[in-house]
Amino acid sequence: MNAAVRAGLFSALALLGSGCSSVGTPRIGDLQFTQVSVLLLSCGLLLAAHGLNQLRRRANSERRQALTLLNQQEHRYRTLVENLHVVTWEMSLPSLRFIYVSPHARDLLGFEAHHWLAAGFLEDRLHPADRGRVTALLHQQASSSGSQSFDFRLLNNNGTPCWVRAIINSVSNEEYEAVALNGLLVDIQEQKSNELALRTSEQKFSSVFHNCPDSIVLANAHDGTLLSVNRTFEEQFGFSAAEAIGKTSTQLGTWAQQDAGPALLEQLNRETQSNLEVRFKRRDGSEFTGLISSRSVELNQQHILVVVIRDISALKVTQQQLELSEQKFSSAFHASPDGLLITRRSDGMLLDVNDGFTRITGYSRQAALGKSTLDLGLWSDTADRERMIQLLRSQGTVRDMLSTVTDIHGNQRQVEISTEAIVVNGEDCMLSIARDVTERLKMEGSLRQAATVFENTNEGVIITDSEGMILAINKAFARITGHPESQLLGQPLSMLSDYTEDKHLIREVAHSLRDDGQWQGEAWNRRRNGELYAAWINISQVLNVDGSLNHLVAVFSDITPLKHTQARLDHQAHHDPLTDLPNRTLFEARLREALNAQQQGKYQGVGALLFIDLDRFKQINDSLGHPVGDILLKSASQRLCGVLRDIDTVARHGGDEFIVLLPNLHSDEDAASVADKLLAVFRKPFLAAGHEFFVSASIGISLFPTDASDVNSLIKHADAAMYRAKNQGRNRYAFYTRDLTANAHQRMEMENDMRRGLERGEFTLYYQPKFDLHAQQLNGMEALVRWQHPQRGMVEPDQFIPLAEETGLIVELGKHILELACLQLAEWRTQHLAPPRMAINVSGMQLIGNKLVSDIRRALETHDIPASLLELEITEDFVMNQNREAIHLLDIFSKMGIHLSIDDFGTGYSSLAYLKEMPLDTLKIDRSFVSGLPENHHDAAISQTIIVLAHNLGMSVVAEGVENAAQQALLTEQGCDTVQGYHISPPLPAEEFSQRFLQRAPSQRPSQPV
Repeated sequence: MNAAVRAGLFSALALLGSGCSSVGTPRIGDLQFTQVSVLLLSCGLLLAAHGLNQLRRRANSERRQALTLLNQQEHRYRTLVENLHVVTWEMSLPSLRFIYVSPHARDLLGFEAHHWLAAGFLEDRLHPADRGRVTALLHQQASSSGSQSFDFRLLNNNGTPCWVRAIINSVSNEEYEAVALNGLLVDIQEQKSNELALRTSEQKFSSVFHNCPDSIVLANAHDGTLLSVNRTFEEQFGFSAAEAIGKTSTQLGTWAQQDAGPALLEQLNRETQSNLEVRFKRRDGSEFTGLISSRSVELNQQHILVVVIRDISALKVTQQQLELSEQKFSSAFHASPDGLLITRRSDGMLLDVNDGFTRITGYSRQAALGKSTLDLGLWSDTADRERMIQLLRSQGTVRDMLSTVTDIHGNQRQVEISTEAIVVNGEDCMLSIARDVTERLKMEGSLRQAATVFENTNEGVIITDSEGMILAINKAFARITGHPESQLLGQPLSMLSDYTEDKHLIREVAHSLRDDGQWQGEAWNRRRNGELYAAWINISQVLNVDGSLNHLVAVFSDITPLKHTQARLDHQAHHDPLTDLPNRTLFEARLREALNAQQQGKYQGVGALLFIDLDRFKQINDSLGHPVGDILLKSASQRLCGVLRDIDTVARHGGDEFIVLLPNLHSDEDAASVADKLLAVFRKPFLAAGHEFFVSASIGISLFPTDASDVNSLIKHADAAMYRAKNQGRNRYAFYTRDLTANAHQRMEMENDMRRGLERGEFTLYYQPKFDLHAQQLNGMEALVRWQHPQRGMVEPDQFIPLAEETGLIVELGKHILELACLQLAEWRTQHLAPPRMAINVSGMQLIGNKLVSDIRRALETHDIPASLLELEITEDFVMNQNREAIHLLDIFSKMGIHLSIDDFGTGYSSLAYLKEMPLDTLKIDRSFVSGLPENHHDAAISQTIIVLAHNLGMSVVAEGVENAAQQALLTEQGCDTVQGYHISPPLPAEEFSQRFLQRAPSQRPSQPV
């Protein structure tokens, strides 16, 4: 009886009651009226009861109809959701007891649904490591009106952990204790397994893959403003997140085509994009091509674009948050990242599809519904559909069936299909999940290729975890070190420290890894059998997303043969090939070190330089032959070494001359005492080729810092003192004194010898190549004069050029050099060779008057040489002391087509005002600045400044004196154009130079007019 009926009845009774109470003492008539009233009241009650029954029957009928409709709707959606590969559930709070789970719960853990509903099931099945966290999150959700998603592990009926993703929502209902939870459990075990496999693979192959992540950008779909960027974006584009967020890509200038941004934003908003090729520009201006994949999503009621640049990892796609209430079950269907489709089993007609289906196939929902999969041509092989239906009939379900589908553009994609049988409106249908695994299969193939590289590379590779435990080594590591894999896996990396020669290097590596995240360098280690070997090692950290250490990767090469070769070449470059004594270069380096040490106060005493020349060696060499002379020189070197200290150095200076360095002596008398010992070694006869003969020596002594504090002066003074000893009768020593006259005599003798040498043709040219760093080819050569002295042998230019400058012989010598250079160019051209431009040095004295112009014209005309093949090198001193007449001559040479360069730049005091007025083509950096590269930062700064200065003045740059690859590499980095030095080649005789560097000319070109 409802409230309205009850109210009416009570009103009627009240009315009747009030009527009765108005009669005082009842009479017979009154009594009859009361009975009538009761009768009427009874009739009214009967009518009211009949009406109530009619209302109750009508209400019950409407309720049954509503319940039937609700049950049908609930059955439809529950059937749809329960056939998804997820577990729907409801849970009471605070007991955390399941009050409902969908049938797929059995597939997840192997327990029937009634086991799930038992008290304490969740707590028993939670992984111990996740129990506290999950329980706290569930209780926390009870007080939250929103939903949340998190991953954790459940233990299946075998006790094996199974990763799931919980998507939960809190509800309040009278049926529950107070507040209840409901949601979804998604089986992500395969994803986690793949992630674990990927991490394991990354631990082995991170040296190849860890630097190749993709850039991900979240942008406002309306105006393209960047809302968030990842670290790869920062590294790839050169902008920090702080600089990028809040700006558009157009404002950052990341588009190679400046106006591409607005059109591309419109395209990304219009439809989902996949692998769209776009050209990008980094902050430094360099460009690269990227593949854009994008999707429009709603985030915090904001329409944004998720843009992935070259992201091919389907495993890293973020799961869409699902609405967990029954009213939003259909949203879960459309939010799945995989393709979901409901089809009729009989003909394959599509009843519903989600966005994942559209992304894979390219067909929109409107274009797909009402058509069959066969009509759309989705099956690349229609037999796959028949196979899927047969599996569904025989097994009741289909799991991860690999198939190939064809999208709307005719492209084929690899998908894994899982299918469940469902009934929709009484018809047999199928709910299928299609997961696009095209990129995953490609990745797996790439990983297999990387594994092959890992195992077959010649470099040793070792991988450790964050605790330093060895996870993997390759075959090359075991071969190089001698340690088998079985004895290293699972062991700490520190066990290999016993095989490291330099224990300090371990601390250096640890500090470098801590500060920089990597270390590379050279180290000497021992193999398992104790054999010493050299290795070039590169160690890198691989970090997690949060910046913590994941593992270490070390790659190294066995460079022992290279070290042996380098040591041999270094020894050959710094030692005399006949006596194996240090040569002049090494000796001067050690002398320079001794001078620096004394200047720094490391030596308290004096140092001495002894210049030794064998007396009458020429007569022995000429009479008995060079082989006997060589034996004598080797025997003399052995005797000299036998009486010296370990810190002393004896070197062969050239011919029959030796030079000795005696650092840290107590007094001058010590130098004299050593000289007496050296003279004494010659008192015994020498035996060679059956001959016994005596040879004496003359020794000159210079002291430092008493006599001089630089290398050249000390050698010159000792040489002068040696000639004094010879003049005094030989077989003695003499100290250098400032009033020594032997130097003047030597200079006179040298001048006379030079004049005779010019008459006799004793001067010849050697040729040193110039190497173009940009074109990586020969682009010139320098003609360097050498003096084949009949007594001294080959005399280097620094021993006679200064004297020639002072005496004026440089003019005649320069003319002779010009004639020799043009004659050689003509000879090479006659041989059909293609010589590059030849540079010759020109003294400032040659630029006085017009004689040099006439000499050059005559030489070019006589030998039919084009002027473009000639280059004149003018010293910086000339530039400093230039005059207008000389500049006029340079203008003439430039107009003739002769290349002009300034030599030894940086050693003088050039005036930039005059420098810019001269028609110079090239500027040469002096070797004194190159020798300190790359270690000397001052020299590096000077060379960089000279290069920039020359380029700004429109001149090319040549660096001379380049001795090693490190110097060449730095000069290349600084922008130097050409290098010249022993690293490329020493100066060579003409025949050897042509054999090594000249090529045949394609045709004989006519000479250019001068």
